[in-house]
Parts: sequence; structure tokens; C-alpha cells
Amino acid sequence: MTMTRALGALLLALLPAVAGAACPEPRSNNDLVVALEDATAAFGKLEIDAFNKAAEEASAILVCLDEPISRPSAAEYHRVMGIQLFLSRNSPAAQKSFAAARSVEPDYTFPTDLVPEGNPIRDDYTAVDPQLGPMEMATNPKSGSIRLNGSRSLNRARPLPVIFQLLDGRGAVTQTVLVGPDTDLPSYELEGPATNEPRPPKEAGAGPSKPLLFGAVGAAVVAAGLYGGALATKGSFNGATDPSVLAGKQKTANSLVITSGVLGAVAVGSGTTAFLVSGRF
Repeated sequence: MTMTRALGALLLALLPAVAGAACPEPRSNNDLVVALEDATAAFGKLEIDAFNKAAEEASAILVCLDEPISRPSAAEYHRVMGIQLFLSRNSPAAQKSFAAARSVEPDYTFPTDLVPEGNPIRDDYTAVDPQLGPMEMATNPKSGSIRLNGSRSLNRARPLPVIFQLLDGRGAVTQTVLVGPDTDLPSYELEGPATNEPRPPKEAGAGPSKPLLFGAVGAAVVAAGLYGGALATKGSFNGATDPSVLAGKQKTANSLVITSGVLGAVAVGSGTTAFLVSGRF
């Protein structure tokens, strides 16, 4: 058992080093599933050496994943790590790994042929609340996205271990790290804060916005011309006696008045905005 305890301590000590180790080749979720199944099968047969070997293989595969980890695989990984820590007599750490697994799959229970009733592993499995605080909200990266235990949720229970993955803008995994309890997430370029600050005022004496002012003047000129046309059309009513002609002229006059009014409003609005932008008011 002394050898098992030493193995557990070594596992904890090497977590950062393993997470940063170079990967000889990319690995898939299927590779991880096979290693985890091997570990579980070995533990069920009480073949502890084979279990530890498969658990270590799972840890080596984890950091080399070339795809987002599935939620079931994340939960199973935390369970296997919890068993390994339990066997090394590090019950507090085992309880946190088990809680991390329960945060992903809250309804899972060990089958009795794997962990019999009365086995102290069952007590450790439910000892810690999966929502153990403080809770921490991660920040979106500048580009791409992150996954925590296979989820898009950015919320994590800081006292529990979590599988962190950084994805690029195409969804490809660029980094996978098993982050230990009460440990900061790996650094990455953060999404810039939203900028709602008002524009700084222009220097004193700055004139109005010329494009807006020219637009206002142009709209005013066209509006005046249309209104003049409306008056001219109205003046021609006196020379028309045919009802259909009168109706047509009335319609034309109304249209010109409405259009000139709209353009007049545009002229006023653009002119006011030109001076507001300049900081005069």
C-alpha cells in the first residue's frame, strides 16, 4: 500500500507537468474511452497495477485530445481519477474528483459488481457537494471558445478539478489541461471588454460635421423646391374645370407637400446632428 500511496502523491505532483507535456500524436475520444474502460475493468478484478497503468494512459491521452471531450468521458475520467486517489489514501482529493464527476453526471451510481455496497469508496463518492463554492465564471477567449468538462458553460466550482479545453475559431482543440482544485485556469487571450464609453468631444472650436451639414442643406433646397411646386399646382386649380383634372392636380399638390415636409424634417434633423457631433451643444 506504501507503493500505491507514493503513486498517488506522484500523480498529484505531476499534473501540471503532464498537462504541458508534448503530445507524440493527437488522440481521440474513442482512445480515451478505451483506456477508461480498461481501467474500470482492471479495478473490478482488483488488478491494481493494471488499473494504475490504464489510468495513467487515460491521463496521457486526455492532454492530447484533438477534439472536445464528451461529457460522459469527462465524468468517467474524474471517477477513475477519484478511485486512483482513493487507493493512494488521499481521500480528500478523491472526494473532490468524485464530486467533479457528479457535477457532470449527477444520477450516476457505481454498479455493485464494481463497488460493492458498504465499500468506503461509496462514502467518498457522495461526500462533497458538486456545487461546492466558491463558484467561478470563466471569461470567453478573444477568439474561439472554451469547454469545461466537455460543456460550453463557463461556470466552475473552483474547489473541484476540471477538464479545461481551448478551441480555436474553427472548433479545433488547441489545448487540454486537467486543472487541479483551487487552481487558476490556464492563461489565454481574453475577449475584450465591451466599450460603451462616449466618444471624446472634439477640440474646442471644431465645426459641425460637414457631410451632415451638406446633406441638411441639400434636403432643405429640395424641400423648398417641392413646396414651391405644390403652390404652383394649387394655383392652377382656378384654371381647371374638369373634375378629373382637378382631382389629379389635388393629388399632385398633396404629394408634393408631403414629400417636402419629410425632406424638411430630414434637413432639420441632419443639421441638428451635425452640430451635436461637433460638440457645440
